Amino acid sequence: MPLTLQEEARLARLEAAYEKALSGQRAKVTQSGGRRVEYGDVDLTKLKAEIEGLQAKATDGGRQRGALRFRL
Repeated sequence: MPLTLQEEARLARLEAAYEKALSGQRAKVTQSGGRRVEYGDVDLTKLKAEIEGLQAKATDGGRQRGALRFRL
């Protein structure tokens, strides 16, 4: 089963976040224009599980079901 456009976009964002977290490029605190934003630590195992779940859905779609039959 192919991914929806929203799922494809989410997968791309998750993969980018995972790469940034692994490379250490992710900022924990940033300031701009007098505003300060702090980010929490990334749970790499949870992030990787989300990525793998979406990738699995894209490749095999899980269990394939046939057509429904109704008997009267």
